[in-house]
Amino acid sequence: MSHRIDQEQALAAFQRAAAGTQEVFGDFFLTRLLGLEVTYPGDGCQVAFDVQDFMFNPRGGVHGGVLATALDICMGHLINHHGGGPGATLEMKIQYVAPISSGRVICTGEALRRGGTWFLKAEARDTAGGLIAFATSTWKFLKKPAPKAATP
Repeated sequence: MSHRIDQEQALAAFQRAAAGTQEVFGDFFLTRLLGLEVTYPGDGCQVAFDVQDFMFNPRGGVHGGVLATALDICMGHLINHHGGGPGATLEMKIQYVAPISSGRVICTGEALRRGGTWFLKAEARDTAGGLIAFATSTWKFLKKPAPKAATP
């Protein structure tokens, strides 16, 4: 299967991503490039995006790496927002259930266990609620930098 991407749409997405003035949670290059919208309903995190053809694999569906990125960002933003600071993914397992080639993807993350090590899960669903993929992961908080000594 061969298809052509909408070059204007892809270029606009890249320009939006490159025009960013900060690289912070919720607003960094990849979130802008993929058009990810991050929200925090209740104790969870939600990352949603509209499918665009520049996200496709050669078979015409959203590439698994795009879904993995959205699921990872969903879990990373969850631990940062609800855990009080950034963490690092120690491991992540993804299972792909169904392809998607149009519409909207909604990833929802939740904590399975909190503590020194967090265990998280996230699901990617279409707008009808159909399961596209799900991931589980283990996270550790990043060490906070030591305070700088006062200079006389």
